[in-house]
Amino acid sequence: MIVSEKVEALFCGEPPPQPLSAAPRLKSIRTALWISLPLNVFGVFCWTGVPGAAIALWAWLRADAEMDRVRANAFSSEDAAAMIWLRNASGWMLGLCICSLALQTYLLTTSFYGDLWARLFG
Repeated sequence: MIVSEKVEALFCGEPPPQPLSAAPRLKSIRTALWISLPLNVFGVFCWTGVPGAAIALWAWLRADAEMDRVRANAFSSEDAAAMIWLRNASGWMLGLCICSLALQTYLLTTSFYGDLWARLFG
């Protein structure tokens, strides 16, 4: 579209494009984070940290991919704020994953898991 067409569209009174609905995207990212949270928290004891980390990484990548639309004002202001919040929350979830996996690594060097499973099933 050339500049004169843009100016003519501006003064002809054409309505601005409606913002995209981010509800399905927000719901899928929010669901992934809620699934990832218990997997990461209980991952230290139940070995579910790696799937939790994969789901949290997927949520972060999905939210990060939507940032171009947020910057282009393609979403409503509420949806854009929610997407930014979910991207930050998924970043914190990835930090929790790293801490959980580091703790698992340390506990593997001790007798913690042998003692835990012996108490539960011994």
